[in-house]
Amino acid sequence: MTGSVNESEFYMWRTLFAVAHADNVVTEEEVTFMAGILDDVEFTDEQTKILKDDIVNAKSFTAMFTGITSPEDRIKFFEFAREIVWVDGEFAPEEQSAMIELYKQHISGTTVDELIGKITLELEEDPGAEDLQPYPQKRSGVMNMILAFKRRFLGR
Repeated sequence: MTGSVNESEFYMWRTLFAVAHADNVVTEEEVTFMAGILDDVEFTDEQTKILKDDIVNAKSFTAMFTGITSPEDRIKFFEFAREIVWVDGEFAPEEQSAMIELYKQHISGTTVDELIGKITLELEEDPGAEDLQPYPQKRSGVMNMILAFKRRFLGR
C-alpha cells in the first residue's frame, strides 16, 4: 500500500475506532464497519497495523481526537461517528457521553478564523421574487418603510 492518508485524517479514523469501544462492547456490525474502512481507505502498512490494533484494543477517544488538527477532518469525524454509533442499532449512553465530550472538545478547540473561507454557501433564486413589488420611491419615515415592507411580504 502506498497510503495517502495524512496524520490528521489518520487520527480521525483512530478516534472513530476508539468511539466504537466507548460502551465497552464492540459489536460484529461495528467490526464490519471498521474493517470496511480498512478496505476502502489507502492507509500505509504501518497505519493499517495501528488501526487493526485499535479495533481490538480500546484507546482514549479524547487523546485520539487531539491528533485531528484539520477542521475539515473534525467535521468528517462527526459525520462518520454518527454512522458507527448507530451501526448496531443502539446509541448507548456511554457512546452519547463520548460524543458530547468530543463535541465540547471540538468547540473549545475551534476558532472562527479557522473556519473563514471553508464554509460554502449557495444561494437559490427565489421563485416568487418577480411577484414582489418594488420599494416605494418616496418614503416619509420609518413607519412607512416598515408598512411597505410588511405589504410586500404579506401581499397586502
